Amino acid sequence: MKRRLLLMIAAAAACRAQNGAAERGAQLYRTQCAIPYCHGPEGGAGRAPRLAGHHLNVNTMFKVITWGIPGTGMPEFTTRLKSNEIADLVAYVMTLGDAAAPAPAPSVAPRALTPQAREGRALFFDSARAGACGSCHELDGWGVPVGPDLAAARPATGSVVTARPAAEPPFPAIVVERTDANVRVYDFTSTIPVLRSFPAGRIAIDSTTSWTHAQATRGYTAKELEIIAGYLRWRASQ
Repeated sequence: MKRRLLLMIAAAAACRAQNGAAERGAQLYRTQCAIPYCHGPEGGAGRAPRLAGHHLNVNTMFKVITWGIPGTGMPEFTTRLKSNEIADLVAYVMTLGDAAAPAPAPSVAPRALTPQAREGRALFFDSARAGACGSCHELDGWGVPVGPDLAAARPATGSVVTARPAAEPPFPAIVVERTDANVRVYDFTSTIPVLRSFPAGRIAIDSTTSWTHAQATRGYTAKELEIIAGYLRWRASQ
């Protein structure tokens, strides 16, 4: 079933390419993306990075153009362009990529966020907020994959432990690597988790912890947390 769906998407993408999508996308690029806006003509560098010779795949390109990049000057285009225009723009920008790179699998554009989901996503990835959800969780390629995968049907729980290094107080942590020679953990003492490394003989790991998730989300109000929860429910339904 999945293979059949991919073949259907590939056929649609090929048909769109034959119908002049890249040419239409080039016009959109000139009017929406290039100087005096951000990117340079023909994918050159401007106020935004160079796109000529990029190595991004179709999935990533759809995602970036549709939803933008939180915390940067790259805006979302869901309120500026129609879905077919976004597809045309993607088709053009993909022609600017590295011709030697393997051809990526085609994709469909992400669904446009509802106003409520857009507000929740902005809070989740709020770069101006110390301890924002995105500083510990990754979604759709953004954020930092410290904590459990929220995209999973049943996210892992109970992954926070107590690290007890020699000569310093214990602290809540998530173990990243544990070998006979080395132990790497994310230290949850600070608002933003810090990756630390210890010789294996200089640290003990206690599976119990007094840490709670409420400590990590204390920078949000109850209303903001409900808005974020709404965004995550919306995302899970897609």
